[in-house]
Amino acid sequence: MSFKVHLYSSLQNYTGNRNIVEVEGNTVGKCLDSLTGHFPDLKPMLFDPKGKLLPTIYISVNLNSPKSEPVSRVLTENDELYIILIVAGG
Repeated sequence: MSFKVHLYSSLQNYTGNRNIVEVEGNTVGKCLDSLTGHFPDLKPMLFDPKGKLLPTIYISVNLNSPKSEPVSRVLTENDELYIILIVAGG
């Protein structure tokens, strides 16, 4: 199944300035794998060397998630992923 992934602005440099890309998969993790397979330079921007999602990256499904979605979350038709950068400061 194909899903739309919405990218925050600084990630668009790695996707030819596209803010939305379509990827294949049936879970959040498989969609992220598909995304980084198409755009390999994105991988270190999203994952640490051990393959764990960086703590500054928030994954939301349909912008309804109160917390970052686990990579194991199964997606259903018409779901859309949002990759958001968590910014902190003081």
